[in-house]
This record gives sequence, structure tokens and C-alpha cells, in this order.
Amino acid sequence: MIRLEAKVIQNIPANRLLALGGIDSDGNTEEGWETIYLKLSELGWIPDFYTSADLEEGSFVNVSIANNPIWEVEASQNLPAGTLVMCDTDGRVKTYRPEEGAHIGYTTHSVTEGEVVKIVRKYGSMPVNQAQGFEV
Repeated sequence: MIRLEAKVIQNIPANRLLALGGIDSDGNTEEGWETIYLKLSELGWIPDFYTSADLEEGSFVNVSIANNPIWEVEASQNLPAGTLVMCDTDGRVKTYRPEEGAHIGYTTHSVTEGEVVKIVRKYGSMPVNQAQGFEV
């Protein structure tokens, strides 16, 4: 397991997908040279982490990287078991749509919007011929 410290650049609710921010994410290039920043992952992105607790803007948090294949993330819509999912605009997961970006995994059980779902991480995208027949 690897541990690191990171600065949160926006308020982030628990069970959301996170992305790394760039060197000037906080508007301070000097601080950014030595600081790792966390932000909400966006639509279609492949997230770097997820959080199990609320994160407050400006706080420094300890991040543990354990290579866990199962993440617990809030669903932004109703999802059946076995659904291929992707990151939504607010760091939650939704049904995978190839034209919107990469998939990040699949659900292990069904949930309704707002519930936390366990996903098995599986990153990628579909070939065009496979995606044309893909509809949920």
C-alpha cells in the first residue's frame, strides 16, 4: 500500500470518484510544484481514486492506494446488476455510453439513484462495431 498527502480543491461528498488536479489547480504555481491536488472526476474520465468520506475544500487528506478492485460509488441513476458504468459529471457513476468516454467498471448489484453501488474496476472503451449494437 502507498500513502500520500493531497490537497482538496473543492467540496466533495463521500462515495465520489476523484481525479488529480494539475500544477496550477489552486492558483498557486509555487505550492502546486510540490502538492498533489484532488478534484471530482468528470464525465467520461477514468478516475484516479474514490473517497469514502466527505472532503472539504482547502483541506489536506491522506490518500491510501491499495489496488482494491472494488470501489463503492454513488449512482447518478438507477442501475441494474452487471451494468457497465462510466464516470458522470459529478463524480458519480452512470450507465456507460461509448460516445461519452471510457467505461470504468461494472456493478455487482442493482441500486436506485443516490444509492452507493459496488463496482468492479474494468477500464476501457468499446470498438465502434461493438458499440453500435450496445444499448441499455
